[in-house]
Amino acid sequence: MTTRFLGLEFQPLLLDDGPALKDLLRRFPQRISGYTFASLVAWAKPYGFRWARMSDDCVLVARPFGDAGDLHLLQPIGPMSRGCCETLLTEARALAYPLQLLSVAQDFLDGHRELCAHFDAQEDPTGANYVYLARDLAELPGRRYAKKRNHVAQFEALYPGWEATPMDAACGPHCVDVLLAMARGLGVDERDPSVRTELEALDFTMRSWARLDQQGLMIRVEGQPVAFSVYERLNPQIAAVHFEKARRSHKGSFQVINREVARRIAAAGCTLVNREEDLGDAGLRQAKLSYHPIEIYPVYDLTLRR
Repeated sequence: MTTRFLGLEFQPLLLDDGPALKDLLRRFPQRISGYTFASLVAWAKPYGFRWARMSDDCVLVARPFGDAGDLHLLQPIGPMSRGCCETLLTEARALAYPLQLLSVAQDFLDGHRELCAHFDAQEDPTGANYVYLARDLAELPGRRYAKKRNHVAQFEALYPGWEATPMDAACGPHCVDVLLAMARGLGVDERDPSVRTELEALDFTMRSWARLDQQGLMIRVEGQPVAFSVYERLNPQIAAVHFEKARRSHKGSFQVINREVARRIAAAGCTLVNREEDLGDAGLRQAKLSYHPIEIYPVYDLTLRR
């Protein structure tokens, strides 16, 4: 069912929209991890994503946001012509509430200064993306990675028969088991809304594996899955890791899955790894910082001035 918004007909974002949106994202690759088709469609149902084409080179993605559930936009995908910008501003000013552009990259701000001048920009520290050198994560060089190497060595000593194998759709139930085990290890009930939402996105990803341009790696110990990662190329230089989970019962499993995925990303020719955001979680932030990102790429929320 379509929704009329900003003078356009927005339709639910579905798996069948892949050819059109993948083509646009190939032509205009992004730096923020969430702007791939696989990521957008995996979270489309939980977040209520809808999309509409504004021009041949620009797509708008809308979502309900805030307590009132008003529709707002993610960062437009693709360049916006002057005419598109003027149309967007005209339609937005007719709304009963100030339109927001959510999860906007610095690159978009720099490339659309005239449009963004009509908005107030607020940096969202919970959405900033952590970017690393792939070779650093793969090789763990020098003194600053000594603790990571120690964790890997302990894992390899405790579990000499461990193996890393590529994932396929049949790994779905194993991924769910690892995610729930990790949540329990953190003291989070599996009925927690954040866990249920992530499970929904993960389940969609695994059921749709053959139609998404993603790769995955699973770590097994004596046949038991203890960690997994789902990743894809974000642009020619950067790969994004969308899911990475490990059982806390297996010491070093987090460090091993991180290293093994980075090795494969580096071997595929990507120089950087985007490990997404910390969501405002202090523990997650510390874990991401402990791997020494070369950049914490900022993300902004824009609000139209009335």
